[in-house]
Amino acid sequence: MAAAVAFLRNDSMSSDTPAHTFSRDAVREAERPPIARKSFGDRIAPENWVAFFFAGDFIALLLSSALVSKLLLLVDGEDVAVGRSKLIGICASIFMYFALAQILAVYDRKFIFNLGHAAKKTVLTLVFVFGFIFTMAFVAKYSNDAGRRWFFVWFLLNAFFLVGYRFLALLYVQKRLEAGAYVQKAVSIALYCEPLSSEVIAASTHHAVKVAHTIRLNAVPDLPGAINQVMRDEIDSVYIAAPWVDAPLVLEQLTHLRRFAAQIYVIAEERRIGVNQLGIGAFGNNVAITAVDRPLDGWGLWLKRVQDVVVASVILTAVAPLMVAIALAVKLESPGPVFFKQRRTGFNGNLFELWKFRSMYADKSDLHASVQTSKLDARVTRIGRIIRRTSLDELPQLLNVLHGDMSIVGPRPHALQTRAEGRSLEELADQYAARHRVKPGLTGWAQVNGYRGELDSVEKVRRRVAHDIEYIDNWSTWFDIKIIFKTALLVIYDPAAF
Repeated sequence: MAAAVAFLRNDSMSSDTPAHTFSRDAVREAERPPIARKSFGDRIAPENWVAFFFAGDFIALLLSSALVSKLLLLVDGEDVAVGRSKLIGICASIFMYFALAQILAVYDRKFIFNLGHAAKKTVLTLVFVFGFIFTMAFVAKYSNDAGRRWFFVWFLLNAFFLVGYRFLALLYVQKRLEAGAYVQKAVSIALYCEPLSSEVIAASTHHAVKVAHTIRLNAVPDLPGAINQVMRDEIDSVYIAAPWVDAPLVLEQLTHLRRFAAQIYVIAEERRIGVNQLGIGAFGNNVAITAVDRPLDGWGLWLKRVQDVVVASVILTAVAPLMVAIALAVKLESPGPVFFKQRRTGFNGNLFELWKFRSMYADKSDLHASVQTSKLDARVTRIGRIIRRTSLDELPQLLNVLHGDMSIVGPRPHALQTRAEGRSLEELADQYAARHRVKPGLTGWAQVNGYRGELDSVEKVRRRVAHDIEYIDNWSTWFDIKIIFKTALLVIYDPAAF
């Protein structure tokens, strides 16, 4: 259980709460939709659990201090008494623990049911305290083998107790939630679109919110009245979904909405906008919306380039004899150049010349990719079928990587004239152009998930683009390593290759 998500299950959400449509004339007390009271148990107050865990941590710290000496006596037969210096160290450690725990938000009510957050921050706090005490003891020359052993066991016991009893406490929270309890009660309102479902709100709030009402409105001026109607039911949060173009109209109602004692969220519905890139901040005295951010910057950009140069150099050195053999085979089978060169779109939409081993008869090669290569394409040579199936025809692109036109991992670059069902790729996928925000790759997240080869349907184009955007939004060095490893396995066998 990494978070309160593990405890606040969808089963506790009322997914069958009826959706109510309001008009201006309908917002009246007599027509206020009833709440299904039986589906709501007691409210679980985060503040009470903050106090509980604060007291529990204090008890656990004292208990571990009392048990260390007895545990060492039982295991090693060594009677280590808690002297004055250790007592001072214990008191200082406990004080430091609570001071650092406040700084690291161990008791933040927003994360109080998040076991993963608590475990990570608690252990990190203990590590800081443990390191500080040892450093001070060493400087003051109080450190000895027995003392170091005592504090090391104390550290392990605290980590076990502080995380362990939280685990048991949150199991109890889970049982209460299964019985119908809730942390927050919310209303989901929609303007000119579908309202957020109970499941979506639960997943987006670590399952801490239970939806009491789902309301559809036909006019923005109805919004304050609709919220006023349900506020008597002790609503904690209001989620207002509206199309992006109508979101400013909702914000115009802020003057009327500020009188409600609830958190109010405005969710703008627009799939073409990269949600992970959006941010709101201040620019002078104005509100600034970060609509697009750089996917790679600073150290990330530097690490990516270093990774590309190192991996490409190592692979080129290892496969140089193989590349020579492929070049000879291509040249001997049919007349024409060894390499196939084609202009493709790269970083920021700039064109570059991509290199591959020629896999088609020279007089039948299609430089503009007006006809995509199919599985039994007669234009492909015998050697071409082998190197295409094993992706060995892509090896010359390592030179593109060293030159800086490509990366080892990234969205695969498509030929300029590539079409699916007679339409350009830009027409078929809203975020297609966003693939050019990073360098194209020799391999990519879409390819290792089976989306490679001929783009003969709209669905294939959209799925491939979706995987490319997922890679860009979640890039990390470890993500690249994972893709490189999967690619190495697919070189051996890839059912999608031809």
